[in-house]
Amino acid sequence: MIKKENTLFLLGGHDLEMLTIKKLLEEKGFTVIDHELSWGAKLSSYTEVLKEHQDKTIYGVELIEDIAIPKNYHAIDHHNEQVDKASSLFQVLECLELKPTREHKLISANDVGHIEAMKCLGATAEEIKSIRQQERTIQGITAKDELQAQKESEAVVEKNGISIIETTLDAFSPIVDNYEKRPLLVYSQKSFTYYGDIAFLKEKYKKQIENKEAYHSRGYFGFDTAYVGLVTPNILVKEIVEVKQKNIISYHNFMFPFRFDKIVESFEDRHEFYKKHSFDKRVKIDESFKNSLEKNKWKYEPFEVKNNLDYNEIVYFHDFVKDTLFNTAKVFDEGATSYYFEKKLNNEATFELKVKGKEPYVLKLEGVNLRLFDTGVGILSFEVENYDYYQIEDILKINDYGRRVYPQFLGANFSTEDTKKSFLPESITVNGIEERFCDLYKEIKLAKYIIEILGDSFSTDTSNEDKYFLQPIIDDRMFVLSWYGNDAFVTCTKENIENDNWYKYVFVDGNDITVQDTSMHKELIEKATYKRWNKYGTFFGITRYSFVCLSQNSGFTRDDLPLPHMKTMYFQMVSLLLAQRATLLRFSDEITAISDVKGGENPSSENISVLYKNYLRFVNKLYFKEVTAQDQGIELYDKAIDILNIKRDVEDLREEIGTLNGYAFLEQEREEKKEMTKLSKLGTYLIPPTLVAGFFGMNVFGKESLNVESTGWLASVILLTVVSPFIVNFFINEKKKTDKGKK
Repeated sequence: MIKKENTLFLLGGHDLEMLTIKKLLEEKGFTVIDHELSWGAKLSSYTEVLKEHQDKTIYGVELIEDIAIPKNYHAIDHHNEQVDKASSLFQVLECLELKPTREHKLISANDVGHIEAMKCLGATAEEIKSIRQQERTIQGITAKDELQAQKESEAVVEKNGISIIETTLDAFSPIVDNYEKRPLLVYSQKSFTYYGDIAFLKEKYKKQIENKEAYHSRGYFGFDTAYVGLVTPNILVKEIVEVKQKNIISYHNFMFPFRFDKIVESFEDRHEFYKKHSFDKRVKIDESFKNSLEKNKWKYEPFEVKNNLDYNEIVYFHDFVKDTLFNTAKVFDEGATSYYFEKKLNNEATFELKVKGKEPYVLKLEGVNLRLFDTGVGILSFEVENYDYYQIEDILKINDYGRRVYPQFLGANFSTEDTKKSFLPESITVNGIEERFCDLYKEIKLAKYIIEILGDSFSTDTSNEDKYFLQPIIDDRMFVLSWYGNDAFVTCTKENIENDNWYKYVFVDGNDITVQDTSMHKELIEKATYKRWNKYGTFFGITRYSFVCLSQNSGFTRDDLPLPHMKTMYFQMVSLLLAQRATLLRFSDEITAISDVKGGENPSSENISVLYKNYLRFVNKLYFKEVTAQDQGIELYDKAIDILNIKRDVEDLREEIGTLNGYAFLEQEREEKKEMTKLSKLGTYLIPPTLVAGFFGMNVFGKESLNVESTGWLASVILLTVVSPFIVNFFINEKKKTDKGKK
């Protein structure tokens, strides 16, 4: 802890954070000099103090360094070039060796990233309202100002996706606190602040930042009053509107794993159908299947290295994994492990999501692809990009509501209204195909966009012969692969990975957090989070139904990593993991079907043998203990294998299928033994005639030896010889029955 006697603190512009710092320092007995400055306070305001106290250690809190810096001076700030540091309040707490309270955390988040950062911290509506009200009180906001802010907000203008509000107020808080849409630009003739993704502004106004004419933290960007007066705000507005390009804010890949079986003949009972027709008859990806898919606008896409991303993607994996994931053959190969198809979309294709009580989310549908595996499972993927919705609650809702393929539960009278109040969307429209979830659900009905996009090669009608019977293999949710770039969210998560919004993002909770026990929350999020790049502000989260990434939003994170990695190698890795999990579930169902015998019926040895052959192929061609030589890839893959319980399930399946195969082997041995027993009995019955023939010779029936006496005697001997084994066998069986009765 720093010494009070030799230390002096100089305070910058007044706001809630600054006054909280002042109170803390005074309570601990430190000397604090406060000139009651406003926002944009400069170090030169304390020139005389610096000269007078050259013998002391001086800390300046959020003061723009517009004069030469004395050797005994230390800056405490988190703006501009110091944006990666903790908040000024947290830096002071560290100097005092104090732990932050809940209120300190909220005040810090408010100062670093405004309401968005407080939401990232999991602040309640009441907490946010309280903090913002304190902030407005310090700024001297009156009831008249609040009314003026409301009036000016109604005159909002939208240009190039930016909400623009001109105000006569000195402080912007009554506008910003009550206008939720982002990005938002608020300006007056003296001040100018932009709220939202500020990466493009930091790039454009580098020089102004270096010259202390512009400032920024995480989630907002503004200009010094003198600079605004010099350039004029209207010119700044025009510059920003013209330079702003829509950068991707978040990426979402919804992945639907399913199983497929060729409907060789119509059926009602699935398990009876599986027993009657072997695995190989039901799962066959051949030329006719490919042609059927092509009639439904699916195009088989062999993998080619066309750019640096393609190269990075394929060299990332071990050679034996490439053979499974990448169709490198120019022509369709019926012996491949997997097959990749794409559906061509126009540039205007959208993924539209309507959630009760919200404006529709209209997102760019970047791609639709289909991967089929020779284990009879497939993955249908929807690549979605978000350029318009910045706030964390929007991202959470897109992930949670966008993954639904049928209602998880129903209300009274088979209603979906209660479900839609929880997590079922009002509707999902994919490339013009709308699902409103309004059917009379008495069984699982897949969403229309799933059925129609897959096409009529697949069917949920078991009487539709020669089509492929389509079944979801997990539940009502698609798997979510997602990237989100948000600087304020990153800061909050760097400080504490146990914040509610990180948990919600990882576990895909669109509304309330689904764990209400502190110790369980901590345990689950620790297990799910991969923190190798914590200091760089990049986090990965893995659960049984999600693989997500959070990073800052910049040209580097969008164009270099981690977003390109999420779209390529991590997408491939997740596809492999999902195929493994889906195959394990499918094989378990196959074993259940084969074992489901009635009465004296025995499982089909042929079906067991075919299934065992395919299991061995799965273990050698689809289940890998390592997929890449890259450390991060090894660690992420191991983490996913553990969380998805794949290793455990492979061991369980090995035991199940081994037992079943052992049973089939024993049955085969028993059948062979039964046949051998029949042959042995036949041999036994033939022994007496053989002995007679051997004793008398084959000429015993010659003409010279045939007379009445010899013939009668010989006939008696032969008859006795033939009948005697049956008599002996009769008494042996009677003896067994008697012994059994005594027991």
